[in-house]
Amino acid sequence: MSRLKHPLALLSVALLLASCANTGGNIAQNRNPDTVIGKVWQWEATVTPVEQLTVSAPERYTLQLQADGRTLIRFDCNRGGGSYQIEIGRLSFGPTMSTRMACPPESLDHRYAKDLARISSFFVEGSKLYLELPADSGSMRFRSGN
Repeated sequence: MSRLKHPLALLSVALLLASCANTGGNIAQNRNPDTVIGKVWQWEATVTPVEQLTVSAPERYTLQLQADGRTLIRFDCNRGGGSYQIEIGRLSFGPTMSTRMACPPESLDHRYAKDLARISSFFVEGSKLYLELPADSGSMRFRSGN
């Protein structure tokens, strides 16, 4: 009888390890740079411990990470770009440049640029991209624009 329990215990452990490996794979895939590069992302909201900012016109605040390490950014009425560095789960932007048109007073262009400069990591959940601000200070949520 002890011989029968031993193979069943080994099978149980093997199934448990296999299910853990699948979960780990899904998490890594959600932080995979290939899931975000080349797409146009539209900023929907920023949530911090003290506020929730909802963007009324997400199509006016876009982000596209190009495969060559450059980014194209729309800051409401301005357009620009810069460089970025990405690896699994990590993302940071270099200095950005943009046109300098005067946007309407209610524009979030300065807030958008400031928050992008602070990004430290990312993940994708469903069709949404989340850019994480440092030290658990919040996240920016984007929807796919293409």
